[in-house]
Amino acid sequence: MKKVIILGGGIAGLSTAIALLRLGMNVQVFEKAPKLEPVGAGIILAPNVIRIFEEWGITQKLKKHGQFINRFVISSDKGKTLSKLNESLFPEQTIAIHRADLHHILLEELKSVPVYFGKKAVECRQHRHGVTVLMNDGEEVKGDMLIAADGIHSVIRKQLLPNISLRYAGYTCWRGVTQIDNHMNLNAELHELWGPNGRFGYLPISKTKAYWYMLINTRPNDHLISNYFLSDLIKRLENYPQHVTDFVKLTENNHVLKHDIYDIPTIDQYVFDNIALIGDAAHAMTPNLGQGACQGIEDAYILGMSLFNHPDSGLQAYQKERVDRANKISKISRRVGIMAQFEHPFLCRIRNLMMKTTPQAFYRKQNQFIYNYRYEYST
Repeated sequence: MKKVIILGGGIAGLSTAIALLRLGMNVQVFEKAPKLEPVGAGIILAPNVIRIFEEWGITQKLKKHGQFINRFVISSDKGKTLSKLNESLFPEQTIAIHRADLHHILLEELKSVPVYFGKKAVECRQHRHGVTVLMNDGEEVKGDMLIAADGIHSVIRKQLLPNISLRYAGYTCWRGVTQIDNHMNLNAELHELWGPNGRFGYLPISKTKAYWYMLINTRPNDHLISNYFLSDLIKRLENYPQHVTDFVKLTENNHVLKHDIYDIPTIDQYVFDNIALIGDAAHAMTPNLGQGACQGIEDAYILGMSLFNHPDSGLQAYQKERVDRANKISKISRRVGIMAQFEHPFLCRIRNLMMKTTPQAFYRKQNQFIYNYRYEYST
């Protein structure tokens, strides 16, 4: 039985553990965080991964803790609709859920898998009999295969591809979760408002909680922005519809996450002999399509299927299946972010006009590429 080391206990790492456990592999997960904590905000599970979770038998748990989303609306900062995608464009349901709830659901599927916390990889060494990972506490972990799911700051990627650096997207994101108020007018929809003062989005992630986010163009590590309070966000939103500011007003300062947004340039190699990069370690992307975690889950599923269908060349089969698709989605996401973050009023007006006149067939084609994906075994 092959022994597999998985670095990273996030969504991609745990999904990989589930996929490989289903193949009967000996799996161990190593996570650098000292303990499991309910971190994060909301996350969108699009149809391309809902069918994976359906196959794994955990969709009912997602439905219990999450919220169906069947419409995506983009408006101007004045509330005028620019684009609307309804459920007829989605082949299957989309579920929004708190990231911590998803993490807990995935961990429940891995009760027989050892998950070690406080274990940060320092380096890896490949040899004739497999791979050895050196941990920060001096422990050496040996296995037949290493799956690096250690995120955008991946130690393993830095060792294997030292010339790949993070790339700043040009904006900072605030994320918050708040209790749903009767005045929020929440339907089963993801709603974004695009304006020169920033982009604001909101959606329900359970029957009682809503997730909101705001993206503002900034310099990396901007000192002024670093000291922003919620009152500063509310001031930037003063010309947006009233219900938008309600989300921020009902959130406590210490319940808000702030991150400068980075991705990595697309790479053409995810596999290095018996080491594979997955998730953000392989293709960290901007959040503009809501596909970052979804692509990590796809990685996990395809890795498992590739190892099952190609016992002697599974990692190479995984790379062949994943590189072009993940890279294309990453590039689309970056382009969407550039357009969505326009600040100049003239550019905003031109963009808004283009969005209102773009045929639904254009959006349908892009959505079908992202959401209708199915793995097909090929020899």
